[in-house]
Amino acid sequence: MIKTSLTGALRVVAVLLLLAPTLSLAEDQPPLAEMWVIIPKPDHRNEFFAALKEHMAFRAEQGDPRQWQGYTPLLGDNLNRVAVRACCFSWADQDAYEDWNRNHPAVSEHFDQHVGPHAADYHHYFERLDWANSHWSESAGPYRLFAVTEFNIKAGHAAEFDMLRDKMSQIAIQQGWASDNHVWLWSTTIGGGQQEAIIVPHADFASFDRDEMSFAQFLADKLGSAEAAGEMMREFANTTESTDFQIWVHEQNLSMGSGD
Repeated sequence: MIKTSLTGALRVVAVLLLLAPTLSLAEDQPPLAEMWVIIPKPDHRNEFFAALKEHMAFRAEQGDPRQWQGYTPLLGDNLNRVAVRACCFSWADQDAYEDWNRNHPAVSEHFDQHVGPHAADYHHYFERLDWANSHWSESAGPYRLFAVTEFNIKAGHAAEFDMLRDKMSQIAIQQGWASDNHVWLWSTTIGGGQQEAIIVPHADFASFDRDEMSFAQFLADKLGSAEAAGEMMREFANTTESTDFQIWVHEQNLSMGSGD
């Protein structure tokens, strides 16, 4: 997001992806998303949130063709940040959006005047979405919470990670795991070291408490033994240096419309 005039203050970072609450999965869905992470000044939090809410309304009034969605983190000690994200588009669409920004300078000026004074830092990046190995359904939505697991890939292990991710995902899609109760999306951060993420959406906290077969048990059943499933999952884990888990909350009052 939020304006092209901030490029001097930006740095690309590898971080999670979140999916807009009403996005539906389609084979021809464009593959890209864009996210800005904005960090408020510590003593300007209330002013920042009020200003960002006002700015989102202004963008809608100006006819912004993207439905930017706001999210805040729930876990850990790095809670003073807001992610603002739009999905889904192609690289050619990004060219068109840059043209829109240039033709609507009042939008950037409004951000500078109202939100900028309360912001300490900005991060900006794109994400490539792997629809072929994902399963998305609106039936269990609208989604308010997004459980995100990030995988930091070991140098030289990207191809192996991709192969195992694809293999397990296709078993899940083709052999019965994918359903309205088992929904997920894979993404890759563009820029920096390779980081992958899997996002599992939830309508509420109660949906985290599911008394049912785990994916490890499902995989063991399909591969014929717990040993075969365990070996595949160990190989997958060995392609990563570390993982991180976060729950992001969709903030309707910091969003445009109901979703992308």
